[in-house]
Amino acid sequence: MSVLALASSAPHPITFVLLAMMIGTLFVARRWTYREEAESLNRWMRLAAGTRASVPVLAESLANGSSSRIAFRGKTFSARLMRGESLVNAVRRSKLPITADTLAAIQHPQATTTTPDSFADKTFRSQVRQQQSIDAGTPVSAPIVAEQLIYLIATMFLAWGLGYFIRGFISERFEYIAEEFFDIDSNINDMLQTIMSIYEGLMILVFIWFMMAILIRWQPAWLIRWIPWFGKDSIARWRCEILRSLSIGMRSEHAESELLTLASQSSGNRWIRKRCRKASRLIENGTTLPVALRRSQIVTAKERSWLTSAARNHHLPSAIDQLVDNISRRRSLTWKVRMSWLIPLAVVLVGVYVMAHIVTVFLYLTKLTTAVS
Repeated sequence: MSVLALASSAPHPITFVLLAMMIGTLFVARRWTYREEAESLNRWMRLAAGTRASVPVLAESLANGSSSRIAFRGKTFSARLMRGESLVNAVRRSKLPITADTLAAIQHPQATTTTPDSFADKTFRSQVRQQQSIDAGTPVSAPIVAEQLIYLIATMFLAWGLGYFIRGFISERFEYIAEEFFDIDSNINDMLQTIMSIYEGLMILVFIWFMMAILIRWQPAWLIRWIPWFGKDSIARWRCEILRSLSIGMRSEHAESELLTLASQSSGNRWIRKRCRKASRLIENGTTLPVALRRSQIVTAKERSWLTSAARNHHLPSAIDQLVDNISRRRSLTWKVRMSWLIPLAVVLVGVYVMAHIVTVFLYLTKLTTAVS
């Protein structure tokens, strides 16, 4: 209601752009708050699994301290457990973002005890990953990139709306004046129509691309890879989720097939469920983990060779952690490079589009003034 009231009280194109930027910034902030709370939820549940704490009570307590969708989902999850539903069904139906390693730790709490060696290894690994995260700049750059993209798209749609306003309001009145009083043969609508047709085609493609990116989780698996930029980036993010869950679960001495099965049963992402189901089936048939991950398209051929060598040296969890860090760093650098040339190019295109309208209108005004004089 506040947004509608502000838009109606100041119906200016800049107002709509500012509102779009504000809503987009709030959406990005809420999204990252949700991710941070989901990571915190999984950490707390893994820590509480070794103490045999009550899972429903813990989930409801964590939900009370949440400010995102996790609050409602956590209470729904707790209520379903209290009604007697299984852990996996409660997670899937409540859509609570609990990972497969957390589910395995809850189901087998005896395997989550921490030895001094594993504690030292985890401490060293967390320091390395923290330094790599600082170098990559992922926590800082990702929200900034999202806000820049929202600003860019809002500006392009603003220029599109201004074009409709100029063509539908100003040009019609100019032509009426010219034909009614001065009998001037004008082709202003033809020139503007050509400019608008080119820009409209571009904006239709941008709109389809943006909507497919928003609804990417519900797209068919074969189509996701073909969505420019967002498709491969989303697949890389989902790969990191699977691999990170595998690494944590393997360090807690959980079976790889069990972790993949739990991920395929509890995840709300269709791509993750399909890939984990296939990998789990391959492992149960006797395939090694790196080969199963490759055949299920969770890792590439080069990454499979790396993981195979690490498995022979008994350093597979550490290699998976390093692989996740490399993928995350490449994602961050790729988006920085993309935005470094996309923003100037889009601003230039919008400027050319606006200048074309300005030049067309002023040429017509010059012609009209000359006829009057």
